Amino acid sequence: MRSVLISLLGLALLFPGGESARAAIRSLSSSLDYARISTWARTNGLGLRWTAPMRELHLTNSHVSIVLTHDSRRLRVNGIGVWISGPVIMRDQDAFIPALDLPTTLRPLLTPHRAKQPSLRVICLDPGHGGDDTGKRDRSRNEKQYTLLLARELGRLLTQSGYRVVYTRTTDTKVELPQRPEVARRARADLFISLHFNAADIPSAQGVEVYCLTPLGASSTNAGGEGANSPSCVGNRQDARNLQLAFELQKTLVRRLNREDRGVRRARFAVLRDATMPAVLIEAGFMSNPVDSQWIYSSAERTRLSKAIMEAIQNFRKTSGL
Repeated sequence: MRSVLISLLGLALLFPGGESARAAIRSLSSSLDYARISTWARTNGLGLRWTAPMRELHLTNSHVSIVLTHDSRRLRVNGIGVWISGPVIMRDQDAFIPALDLPTTLRPLLTPHRAKQPSLRVICLDPGHGGDDTGKRDRSRNEKQYTLLLARELGRLLTQSGYRVVYTRTTDTKVELPQRPEVARRARADLFISLHFNAADIPSAQGVEVYCLTPLGASSTNAGGEGANSPSCVGNRQDARNLQLAFELQKTLVRRLNREDRGVRRARFAVLRDATMPAVLIEAGFMSNPVDSQWIYSSAERTRLSKAIMEAIQNFRKTSGL
């Protein structure tokens, strides 16, 4: 595929009115290239329609809808938020996105990678934190308690469905970050799922977000300038499947549980960097939010959450041929 590539420096000069876009551009590597989205869309059989002139562009075919918004790093793919490595830029009746996101974000979602040798039998669950690492805190409640409760419930349901489940911890003990994906590797796990809950200083912050490993050369969702100089990780071998799994989880949790969609995000978390199998980290709600916290602390709601995670795993298995 032939793309029109534009340097970030050139884009910064072309878009004098986009202050936040220019700020985002300055925070990223100057070597990041942009691609003209219309060229890519037509090559891949997608139609284009402006839903707001020079502000929002809609790409569609019979099974996918992608919405791009000017000056935003967040796309909507079939209605679900997906973060990319740089802001969308619109000019001259076209949109430009970081060229790196075409093969690492859009392509895996448009055409899911299919396994040559189907296998999804062993799942490693990683309850975040433990021991003197309490995680987030809400008065007397600690994140470590609820990630373990969630892992136990999810593990019970997965075992009933025929999967073999291994855990990075089963008690209130501290497990060092590098040891967690190593547990999965030794067990020959087919998936690694790290379970967490969020918190923020602003009580209104709420919703679900699922992380997968940042591709080589890209900037993570909550970081600037780290992309170009970041080394390749073991986990980057699973980039396409990492994203597919994260997207299925985000989509199912948002739709089944009616939770706020904070989007599929990228990060170079230690537990994701060293995973040799598809791996994700789920932030399943905010302990600091009065609505989310009620769900987190409720046994019945954790069962609903576990069922939604299991459904997403089943969907991932079907779409990836595992």
